Amino acid sequence: MVHEARRKRKKAEKLARDSPISKELLLQILNKSAEASKAVIERIRVEVRKIQQQRSLSDDQTHQLFQQNFEHSLDQLIGAIRNQHRVSEKAMDSSFKQHQSDPDVRAAIQNMRLLSGAAPAAPQQAAAASGAGDGVPPELTRDKLREIMTFNAVTLEKELKPIRKQIEEIRKKQPEAQINPQVLASLQKRISEQVETRYGVNDAQVMAAVEEFGAREDPAFKDILTRIANTFTEALQ
Repeated sequence: MVHEARRKRKKAEKLARDSPISKELLLQILNKSAEASKAVIERIRVEVRKIQQQRSLSDDQTHQLFQQNFEHSLDQLIGAIRNQHRVSEKAMDSSFKQHQSDPDVRAAIQNMRLLSGAAPAAPQQAAAASGAGDGVPPELTRDKLREIMTFNAVTLEKELKPIRKQIEEIRKKQPEAQINPQVLASLQKRISEQVETRYGVNDAQVMAAVEEFGAREDPAFKDILTRIANTFTEALQ
């Protein structure tokens, strides 16, 4: 009897977790995800353009690479923000199907599509960025890539602490104050410079290694990627 009651309780809890969320919460998750993604778009653009120059990719190939990287980052952000609200993937999917004809939801989805369809940076923007390195250097192994990504995650968390503390102080007078996404982009640039100094590889080489080793689909990298995505979304709350 005890086991049966426990089984029924767990089943009821799962049903509750997977029940469609409200339209308001769905919009909140979608809009926050779109806003958070802006902080990494420019960085992805520059990195993709570097790879285009190094590998002589066509514009179509470059756009596809940009889309893959952006969509992966967006999926991570949505998942992280959804988890912050304790919303299951099934609950969000069910809510989307339920409200997909709603004008507000359609507008939010359109905004997401506009972001995901953003074109890579113009060639002159990439020319201004350093383009050293060509492909994945021999010393950048899978294990080294994981070490670099862990360094990225740890450094990002460390560097954000004083920034978040400052924002918390400002929020005592201005409750709606948030970290400027450009501050995050600048921070990412500094971390990239630290990686290059410490490990001797640049952003383009790291990104090429991520593609070559299939890190986005590798369970060994999942915790690190999630950690980085969570840090970004928490910073933008």
